[in-house]
Amino acid sequence: MPTAPKFIGDFMELRLSNKFCKASVVSTEISSPNVKTITFKGSFPKIKFKIGQAILIRVNDTNYRNYTPSKWDSELGIFEVVFHMHGNGPGSHFINHLKADDQITVGLPRGFNIYKQEAQYQFFFGDETCISVFKSLKDKINSDNNNYLGVLEVDEVSIDELYNLGLMLDTVPKSINHAEFAIESLNELDDKIWDLWQNGYFYLMGNAKSIQAFRRALKEKGVSSKNIYTKPFWADGKIGL
Repeated sequence: MPTAPKFIGDFMELRLSNKFCKASVVSTEISSPNVKTITFKGSFPKIKFKIGQAILIRVNDTNYRNYTPSKWDSELGIFEVVFHMHGNGPGSHFINHLKADDQITVGLPRGFNIYKQEAQYQFFFGDETCISVFKSLKDKINSDNNNYLGVLEVDEVSIDELYNLGLMLDTVPKSINHAEFAIESLNELDDKIWDLWQNGYFYLMGNAKSIQAFRRALKEKGVSSKNIYTKPFWADGKIGL
């Protein structure tokens, strides 16, 4: 007789076995005490990954956390995630201790393709939690010979660390007035640059209230709602969204 699952995670994975896979850590790279890039290898040849899709990673007996891969190759069975570790929560604790050859349980990608290939000019706004998805978008934008700009609200990530990840973005400090300095940076863009980007496509991710504030600023500058994509990853006082 099969053994009954001991934990909620075990039960969920048994019920949805076709939605999960095992993956092993191939390599880890720490670009700062709070940013860690990990490459994983598994077997998922039929998955058609789309930029912006999220995966679930089991971080202990009962908890999972959502992450967005920065790279995904189903044929090779390889994917990469740039993790931002904040605080001492179960997700950060688990990721911080992962090392080569460790095995993890992964919920396969879900969600929609967020990339607008037809947009020649694209703009990122977010914070440290958005680095992985922005890296994925940046790689695709570059390969399509499109253009991007962006600004991150950050506490702990330096410009040099973003450059090491290949992201050419401006950084501003966070404020109790959400997106305050990011909006100032937006308003200070040279008129010739804004003439190009104002009809482009804007990805707003990260903190829910910062997204709301930055979206209002874009609308006040005449940007159409259809050219703005929003995806909150977290909100003040909440564990996750």
